[in-house]
Order: sequence, then structure tokens, then C-alpha cells
Amino acid sequence: MSKKFILTITHSTDDHDRANGAIALAASLLSEEVDLVIFYIFEGAMLAKKGVAETIRGRNFAPVSDLFPMLLEEKVPMYLCGACAKTYEIKEEDLVEGVKIIHIPTIAAEMMDRETITL
Repeated sequence: MSKKFILTITHSTDDHDRANGAIALAASLLSEEVDLVIFYIFEGAMLAKKGVAETIRGRNFAPVSDLFPMLLEEKVPMYLCGACAKTYEIKEEDLVEGVKIIHIPTIAAEMMDRETITL
């Protein structure tokens, strides 16, 4: 049985290094064949919006534009905090394909049998 993780991403355009590092970690975890779920919250919510991931370029990481397609190809479950969707005015039609808007109780239940990493 593979390890199960939730990667909680809290940065995007506000901190390119942290956002890029989080996506790089996600790609690395996939290469280890783990069971991965991604949760976008706070500023990280913007990564769930079409076109934003391609603009993130942290220092000394492969660019998000190269890494993010791996997450989509592997159909990694990706969730956006519902309150953050409202805060950042992200509508369903704005979402990257495969991202679902959920609320905190839903992600809390998902965390029960996963290790959580927050970046």
C-alpha cells in the first residue's frame, strides 16, 4: 500500500519560491508513486485558477509551467477551499480542470487517514 498525503498549498503569486517549491514537491511525490491529494488555501487558492500556475517561476526550481501538467496528467485530486474561492472571487468556470471547490469539514475528513504537508 502506498503512502497517502495531503499537500496543502498556501502560496501562489504572493511568493513564487514557496508556490514553485510546493508544486515541485508534488511532482516529486508523484514520482514516488504516493497517493496524493492537493488542497489550495489562502493565497495558494490562486493556483486553482486557470492561467495562474503558468506565471509562477521560483528561483532554482523547474518552472511550474513544466511541473503542473504532470499533476493534471496523473489526475491528482485537487481541492480549493470554498471560503478562499469567495475571498479571491474564483468561480467554477475559472477553475483548472479537475479542481473541486470544497469546504473545511470535507478536507478535515480527508486528512483523517493521510499525512499532511503544508507549504
